[in-house]
Formats: sequence, structure tokens, C-alpha cells
Amino acid sequence: MKKLLAILLAVVMLLAFAACGDKDGETTTAANGENNETINAQDVVDKALEEAEEHESFSQGAVEYYLKKAVGIKFDDIKPDWEWKLKSKYSAYADDPASGYGHAVITFTKAEGEVTDDEFDAWYKKVFDATAKASDDGYNIRGYEFAGDGEDALGEVTLEEAIGGWLMKGWAFRVDGKIYVVYVSDEYDNNKDSELGKLFYYDGAKVDIGAGLQKSMSDTMDEAESYLAENEDAIKDALNDYLN
Repeated sequence: MKKLLAILLAVVMLLAFAACGDKDGETTTAANGENNETINAQDVVDKALEEAEEHESFSQGAVEYYLKKAVGIKFDDIKPDWEWKLKSKYSAYADDPASGYGHAVITFTKAEGEVTDDEFDAWYKKVFDATAKASDDGYNIRGYEFAGDGEDALGEVTLEEAIGGWLMKGWAFRVDGKIYVVYVSDEYDNNKDSELGKLFYYDGAKVDIGAGLQKSMSDTMDEAESYLAENEDAIKDALNDYLN
């Protein structure tokens, strides 16, 4: 849906840049320190989630629609080859691609048993190949989210480089000149013990594809802070209008 990401981003920015708030961190005040009307961030998030459910954003269909319209990827090209299920209604979510921002995220839980290393590797390659095929360049790029010091965020990245990090696995790709980011992860069940000798019972694979950073993180944050400073009153008014 169109407003969700913008609303949540505004809340995060207000929380990050506000000079003061209540002791529980649930409300924000003007950045200039004036004790103006406060905004309850949790109320904003709760209402956005209610709206997402109303518009059936929590669904496989929403994910399929986003992938098709936003980046031209077929759902079959990113789903795993093993038999899978959605563990809950929150296992799939997507924004409205017409908004120009947002993302689609889905967790594929194996119907029975654990996901093997070979199955994970095959799935990573499948998603990696799908985004490369959909891209303007014919290959995936590193992306600003994953580029370290001295690394070219717009340079081609291999699958091994993209999933080799211990903290986050992912890459980016360009469609119609816009950069999209991909996060992939192995999901596990805390209530089960692995029978494959692994530390955890890995039974799922998660992929998140959406609008990525179009410039470096520092440039993005500088721009965001400047925008917030110039438009704080309008943002607060919009949030209050949305809640009311």
C-alpha cells in the first residue's frame, strides 16, 4: 500500500532526530525543543499494520503482484524447488508497487524437515539469476547497503560475494535506472533441534526485494535529515491527520 513505508520512515526519522521525548520513547516533540503536540509512534505503526491487513498486503498474491509490476520478476522464479508452505499470514507481505517505494518479503518454510545446504545453495542461485535477468545490466550489483570502504556499490557482484558475509546476505540490481535491494536469509525454528548436525533447525528461506538506497548511506542520511528539518511541521501534521 502506498502510505505505509513513508509513514514508518517518518516515525523513525522523528524518533531519531527529535531533541526530546517522553521517558518511554513512545512520543516525539518538535526538533526545536518546543513542547508541541506529541505523536505516539506505536499508534502510527499499529494503524499502518491494520491498513495493510485491510488491503490484503499480507498475502502471497500481494508479493506476486509487487514482483511482477515493480521489477518484472515471476514468482515461480524466486520460490524454492522444495515443497513449501507459509507458516502464518505474516509470512508474506508486499507494498503497492505503484507507490515507487516499499518492498515484497516472503518466507518459504519447508513443508517437512530441514533445508539442506545444497537446497539453500540452489535457492540462492535461483533468486540471484532471476534478479540478474530482470536487471538493466544483465547482472547484479553490490548495492550501497552492502558496499564497504573502497568497494564500488554499482559494480558487478558474484553470488559468492553476495552471500559470503556473516552478518547479512544480499545484493542489488537496477530496473529502469532504479536500484532495488535483495536480502536473503536462512530461517530456523527455535523449538526444534537439528537432525543434520547444525546449530539450529533451519527449515525456511526468506527473501526481501524492494527499493534500495540510490546513493551512499551518509548522503542518504544527510538528505533525510535536511528534509526533516525543512518539513517537520508538515510531517507531523500528516501523521496526525493519518491517525485521526
